[in-house]
Amino acid sequence: MVNYAIVGGGRLARHFSEYFRLLEIPHTRWTRETGSFFNTFEHASAEQRLRQTVGKAEQVLLLVSDGAFGALLKQYPFLHEKQLIHCSGALSIPGVAGAHPLMTFADELYELQTYRSVPFILEEGQRFAELFPSLCNPHFSINAEDKVRYHAMCVMAGNFSQLLWKGVSDRFEEQYKLPAKLLQPYLKQLMTNFKQAPETSLTGPLARNDVQTIGHHLNALAGDPMQDLYQAFVVFHQNETGQSELWEQAL
Repeated sequence: MVNYAIVGGGRLARHFSEYFRLLEIPHTRWTRETGSFFNTFEHASAEQRLRQTVGKAEQVLLLVSDGAFGALLKQYPFLHEKQLIHCSGALSIPGVAGAHPLMTFADELYELQTYRSVPFILEEGQRFAELFPSLCNPHFSINAEDKVRYHAMCVMAGNFSQLLWKGVSDRFEEQYKLPAKLLQPYLKQLMTNFKQAPETSLTGPLARNDVQTIGHHLNALAGDPMQDLYQAFVVFHQNETGQSELWEQAL
């Protein structure tokens, strides 16, 4: 079985470590903070600890922020003696294999079934079985030059939806004195409908071509940043459906 070393102390590093632990895949972890994971190394230098951590590993997972790769590899060039893997969705790094897990990673660790369901997006020409021979996750490949645009889509799908839900939840509580948890069954069903039939899951005035209601909504949102967001989604919808003439009167 392949031995791994995990470089990084953030959420993704903790989740990878938990996944490997559940599958009994041998691995070690390293972070710049002395003693964070290995008390036996707490008095050693960062480089000494890193050398000890990666010493027996065949594969090294570099789970650091996108801006830290250059400095890390420059400071510790001996890492190139190993098979290096990064999980950035946007970067393509010479000499380092890229495998982006298409998943959000929270503070709480997940169950094994959840980890096994995570799809990995590799760069064209790389083989998942060589990077993770003990994992059975679904995996796909894209061209390296498409990664930034691909990652932008991931961010919009996941994080922008979170910002929208949080903004609406806050307004429920602050403006109407309604508990934010009232939205949860609605949002849960929306996700279920999208999973089952994404082509027909859209509801409300956009789905009904209800221009009058949309106009009323935009007027009611005057002075709220949500108005610009609402209008942006209307424009996006009209571009996706080719109905620009229909919505001009609402905007």
